[in-house]
Amino acid sequence: MYINRTKLFIQLGLWSIIEVFAFTGIIVFIGTAIEYGDLNTIPVFILFTLIALALNLNYLKTMFYVGKLKAMEDVFRADSDGSVPVKDVAGYLHMTPEKLTRLRRYGEKKKILVNLVYDAQGDRFILSDRFRSMDPVKDRPFVGMSCPGCGANLKIRANTTGVCPYCDRQVTAPNIVVS
Repeated sequence: MYINRTKLFIQLGLWSIIEVFAFTGIIVFIGTAIEYGDLNTIPVFILFTLIALALNLNYLKTMFYVGKLKAMEDVFRADSDGSVPVKDVAGYLHMTPEKLTRLRRYGEKKKILVNLVYDAQGDRFILSDRFRSMDPVKDRPFVGMSCPGCGANLKIRANTTGVCPYCDRQVTAPNIVVS
């Protein structure tokens, strides 16, 4: 699994609740302004309508990102060696690499993408549960990654398996140093 479903459903649920109130607010504000508004109250109704419209647009952006993150997970599940080039993911999602970078950062910021790291040097995604490097690591540096169970930020030595202190899930770090 490469998407923290708990965080995803919480985010979707909260935004869906906000969306209902924002959409209803637009209808109420416009209807009230048309029916009862005088010249002094119309700016207030317009302000509330603009706020509700901004919430609606943010909801649509969130839905777009969630759909693309789900499609990104499908690409990761289909991979066999644990190393997925960014250009392959971008091609599958019909996105430019720059837009994919924004999507990746969104998923990392919201702690939705888990069990993978982005290797900037190789311009690829490393799937920590599948990637096995043949190169020995002498000093085994720490790799920063997210727990696939709870999304907690972890530091685990490269090519080792650790246990998340928050949810007791085993997490395997890839055998690379990412920047």
